[in-house]
Amino acid sequence: MREQAERYFLYVCVILTALFAIAALSVYSSASADITGSTGGQPTTLATVSTVESRLVARHTTEYIEKPVTTIEYIERVRSEPVELRNFQDPEELKLWLENNASSPTAYLQSPGSTVDCDDFALALQQRALKDGFIMSFEIIERDEYNALFKNPLPSDQTLHAINLAVIGNSAYYIEPQTGEIAFAVFLD
Repeated sequence: MREQAERYFLYVCVILTALFAIAALSVYSSASADITGSTGGQPTTLATVSTVESRLVARHTTEYIEKPVTTIEYIERVRSEPVELRNFQDPEELKLWLENNASSPTAYLQSPGSTVDCDDFALALQQRALKDGFIMSFEIIERDEYNALFKNPLPSDQTLHAINLAVIGNSAYYIEPQTGEIAFAVFLD
């Protein structure tokens, strides 16, 4: 139905264009007759040929064809190579490293019923040290020994506490993973 209406409209436009062309031709012919009459008696013939071209314009249709497109993507592949592990060179290097790692905020997402406690912090610090190429161990210490070495004492109901240990030269140092505090533990020789 719509296509018939579009065709009808186009036919009407063609007919109106043809009528307009004929009307313009007749006006032009009468104007040229007046001009030939005033040329001083010489007969002048004005031949005018007019053509009207028309064509049926179909409604434009866009067809979308889904084609698989091959894309080339360059993926940077990171290859992990084992780091050569070493001890800290001096207490200053350990302090600088702890400033960036021990007191950094750590979020533990846990399932209901599980608890995050001192061993989780000590293991996380040990893993960060290994990732950076440093040797750091996981240690369990009794409350009395801990309270004698560190500023903040453990609560009386906590008998054991998880910390870390780093060897520097001929000395061993305890590290509180939750605060980054360092305490001298023992000379090795």
